[in-house]
Amino acid sequence: MARCRIERELDDVGGTLERARAECVKFKSLWDGDEEGGRYVLRLPVGTIEGTYAVNGRVVLFLVEKKPRVVPCRLIEAVLDRFLWPG
Repeated sequence: MARCRIERELDDVGGTLERARAECVKFKSLWDGDEEGGRYVLRLPVGTIEGTYAVNGRVVLFLVEKKPRVVPCRLIEAVLDRFLWPG
């Protein structure tokens, strides 16, 4: 069962997911998948966040399956947005 469910509508799904993959490399994290779906492991100072994503048109559904207990979904949402839209 997912611990957090986050949906984002993206104008450029492929480009945005590629930016997320590049950001993950900077933080020794993992983003594995394509424009249909995949998985991610985000290593952060507060712990590791793991989950999957699925693409339906321009909408991407992120399911967070593992997270530190003390980290709320709102914070994970903000972190995920930084990986999708860095800078």
